[in-house]
Amino acid sequence: MRVEEDDFFLGASVRNPKRILEKILGNRKDLDRLEETSESLEELIELLRDLVRCRRTRRWISDNYGIDIIVSSATFNRLLEIPQINFIENSNRLLEVDTVSLKETRNLNDGVTVGNINMILRELYRNLESIQSRRENEYPSLLLIDEMRTELIDLVVKQINSMKKLNGRLTGYMLNLSKVSLIERNFEKLFPSSIKIGSFRKILPIVEKEIEFYRKCSEMNSRWEALGIDIFKIIRDGGLTNLRENIQELGNLLWKIVYNQRKLEQCLKILGIDFKDTRGMFDANSLNLNNI
Repeated sequence: MRVEEDDFFLGASVRNPKRILEKILGNRKDLDRLEETSESLEELIELLRDLVRCRRTRRWISDNYGIDIIVSSATFNRLLEIPQINFIENSNRLLEVDTVSLKETRNLNDGVTVGNINMILRELYRNLESIQSRRENEYPSLLLIDEMRTELIDLVVKQINSMKKLNGRLTGYMLNLSKVSLIERNFEKLFPSSIKIGSFRKILPIVEKEIEFYRKCSEMNSRWEALGIDIFKIIRDGGLTNLRENIQELGNLLWKIVYNQRKLEQCLKILGIDFKDTRGMFDANSLNLNNI
């Protein structure tokens, strides 16, 4: 009977962790030094595997959405315009809470720490969750999403207001048909897929409601401009759930790594893993890790 690969390596990691580390790290000269620390090599293996998963999740998010979560110092400085990322709370022994602004205490070229990345992930997840909740509960079917862009929102609002002015209480649109037709033609040029549902005047109440959702989407794009997020495209591609879940997965893995690193300080120092510089942690040129 063939032994499943995962089971084999699980067993081997208990019997011969040094051999597994050699497979993960490749041909390095650090193995004896790692063993000499007397820190748990089994726990080091688990942490390195979690870091491999982090790298894969980061790459998946980047490949599918064009978003690199492991940001540079310059990008992080721009993200400090978001209060939930800028302000951190510290408590002392008396449990007194002190709020600190990173914009005021951080140097421009400081590295981006794991804690900084976790703040980004937490706030981005919260924003994505809010958009998805609105999408599912209030806007299950979006008429204009295929062509909608931020720069079209104000134009559509103008068209909505113009149509309302042309709609007489008693006569409806009858006395202004030429003007109404011109607005509708312009609207159809912007949103050709909408004509499958009906003319602009017929779908006007739906469009008016939808536009509030698009405003929220536009606000999110602006809020996360430093990451290059296009929430309209993400919604069009049906990617909200996958993105949110992978953001959550990356956050959980990073938290787990930080929690476990306390018992592996010597090993991590030997390997050059610095939690104050996430760019290095995720750089295969700095530390190559094989997916074992």
